[in-house]
Amino acid sequence: MDRIVLRGLALAAALILPLAFVLDPPDGDLTELGGYAENRFGPKAPHAIFVPPLAEAARTGAGYDVLVFGDGFSRPEAEERHARYGRYWTDHLRNLTGLTVGVRPAGAAPLAAYLASPDFRERPPRVVILQLSERDLGEPVGGLDLSTVTAPRPHGVTTLRPLAIQPLNRQPWSLERTRAQAWNPPPVGHALDLLVKALPRTVLNVTGGPVEERALAYAGLFSSAAATTTLFRAEDFQPWRADHRLLEERRAGLHAIQDAVEANGVTRFLLLVAPDKGTVYTDFLLDPPPHRSAVDEVMAADPTLQAVPLAAGLTALAAGGVRDLYAPNGSRWGLEGQLYAARTVARTLGRLGVLSGATDPSPDVAILPCRPGQGDCAPTRTQTD
Repeated sequence: MDRIVLRGLALAAALILPLAFVLDPPDGDLTELGGYAENRFGPKAPHAIFVPPLAEAARTGAGYDVLVFGDGFSRPEAEERHARYGRYWTDHLRNLTGLTVGVRPAGAAPLAAYLASPDFRERPPRVVILQLSERDLGEPVGGLDLSTVTAPRPHGVTTLRPLAIQPLNRQPWSLERTRAQAWNPPPVGHALDLLVKALPRTVLNVTGGPVEERALAYAGLFSSAAATTTLFRAEDFQPWRADHRLLEERRAGLHAIQDAVEANGVTRFLLLVAPDKGTVYTDFLLDPPPHRSAVDEVMAADPTLQAVPLAAGLTALAAGGVRDLYAPNGSRWGLEGQLYAARTVARTLGRLGVLSGATDPSPDVAILPCRPGQGDCAPTRTQTD
């Protein structure tokens, strides 16, 4: 029996150790969740990171111009080992405008607790931004009972002087993802996890996992080695996204949150629904899904809901050849997606009267210098069908 066990361990080591030495360390949430090789789907183009971060995890007792309640699009999630502050749209927003930005976990419960706290009563921010992932709208949005969080405003919204835009003009650092060739400790656990997840898919043709690899109609949309395919969450293509009645119900719940936030007469509310990757890249798939997301359309149908539309603009940028709006190995924005969201929020705050002065006149892309000879200067769009 001992001999059999030893032979089994030797066989496992012979498979796992070489794989661990050649695998890039896991960086994307989709490569890790689905068991896909980081070498194939990891971006080659650099990210940007501000060191130290410009936005921060909101501290109790600190005052902020903008308080963001967000998820993995806005802040590092606990389970993301490589995510850290300094690389999000919230950092770019502070850099573009000079506004102080604090970030807290999203959700109706944390927001309700904050609105009922002395912090909100004594140091109300000029803006509360609720950032949700589009996939969160599949479940009911918890509305907030206005009477439980703050007293109704007696005289309407107070007219406050707009805050002047004062860009920080900080230059972020170029951040390359970690490679196996850098002689880092081999990710043995990742190699084993990849084998467990990838073998049923590749050997037994098992489908129905949480992550899907889909073929693209054009190359050059991402900087990864996989030029004509990319990864998506399977839930990105669920049919509820086209259900107008369901989305109108979600909109009503979000409007209740807006009413609760603005009840003090001082703070403005802004809704930021981050489109899922499948929503933005639907038009670029060789086999598009039968259902198209109507989230932005339904939210925009109520002009009293202060929402930032992003999906159409992101799709237009992708059509124009901008790469890595979303990470090829992940479900969230890459560098250019983060920057586009920040610029769009800044322009919206100007329209709401929170900011004064011209918004950033530079284009919506290319915050880092391109690398001649590396394909970063002129993304290629090559039809493959």
